[in-house]
Amino acid sequence: MRVGLVIVSLLLLGQLSCSDNNVDTPTTPDPSIPASFNDDPSISTLNGAWKVYSFENLTANTIEYKTQKNSGGQDIIVEFNDTKDPHGFSGIKTTNSFGGEFNYVGARQFKLKGVISTLAGQPAWADAFDKMIEYGINKEVTFIINDEMLRIYYGFNTKSVTLIKE
Repeated sequence: MRVGLVIVSLLLLGQLSCSDNNVDTPTTPDPSIPASFNDDPSISTLNGAWKVYSFENLTANTIEYKTQKNSGGQDIIVEFNDTKDPHGFSGIKTTNSFGGEFNYVGARQFKLKGVISTLAGQPAWADAFDKMIEYGINKEVTFIINDEMLRIYYGFNTKSVTLIKE
């Protein structure tokens, strides 16, 4: 009888401690976007506007999606342009802007340089993007790309950021 009372009490406590107000559900996990995707070798340029979809920690096997809590409801949009010399990239990361240059340094690899960014009051979602940017300055990062998605690997290929075509 006591065991049953303890179990019922624990279940009731569990029910009462969970409220919809505390749930921060991801705002972007779209079931039509696969966790992995095929690289299209016919695409040789990063050109275009891309929106950050997720950050992956490949060592821990975790994926972080945008939520109201981690992004303030704001997106990260980056535009690559290799039609000018030097190649440039720019965009908005939630509440701030950024820009810089990049160079292709090999098949499916590039380096960032001359990065300028504002950081005022940005949420964790933008901080995660800054970590990728910091790693890519003067270091090679690898990418895969197709018509709809771009994935940039960094941190000695232990982390990645997945972007979708805007």
